Amino acid sequence: MHPDVAALLTVQDDDVVIHELEEQLAQLMPRLDVMAKERDKAISNLQQARQVAESEERRRREVADRVAQHRALQEKNQAALNSVTSMREATAATAQLDQAKRMIDEDERELAAIGQRLVEANRIAQDRERIATELETAQAQARASLAADQQALEEKLANARQERQDKANTVPRNLLSRYERIRSRKRVYAVFPLRGNSCGHCDTMIPLQRRSMMSGTGATEICEGCGVMLYAAE
Repeated sequence: MHPDVAALLTVQDDDVVIHELEEQLAQLMPRLDVMAKERDKAISNLQQARQVAESEERRRREVADRVAQHRALQEKNQAALNSVTSMREATAATAQLDQAKRMIDEDERELAAIGQRLVEANRIAQDRERIATELETAQAQARASLAADQQALEEKLANARQERQDKANTVPRNLLSRYERIRSRKRVYAVFPLRGNSCGHCDTMIPLQRRSMMSGTGATEICEGCGVMLYAAE
């Protein structure tokens, strides 16, 4: 085997290692994305529950204030009824008193309904807060583990790329350029040995003249069938 081809094969070995490390690194990102989406959903659900609870609490205060106002009006109407001097005034004061009582009854029924909804809204908010807290705790550990894996892979990748570059410097530029052009077509392997009379990748038959030249000079040839680089192993 020609020394240039041997040097190129070591570069290809490093490229295979780099490809595997890049694949492992890429596989971490979807896991991080899934966790981020789960966390965002839990936070969104918690915020919605809190908004519902806050809305019910505002409504409860509004109705409670209205009840207080109607009670004050009721007391005023009762005082007016107690001080009437004629049947006409008594009839008017009684009507106003009855109206105030009806408004108070309606408000108190609404207040009771709001109270029930508020209890349920607070319960849901507490449940969702617990879920979000538990999820954050669990994900913090998982993210820390993934971050450690990511850092380790990135360090390995940086070292592998540096080693690859050092070896690539020993390969003739035209040979390396041809190899990288073929690998750019999303190939993991770009260089294959002859297998008997055929391409070691796709089994396309290689003409005798080309095989003889490869064996005699150590030159590489491009397979007409699949486009990979071929070399004579012996």
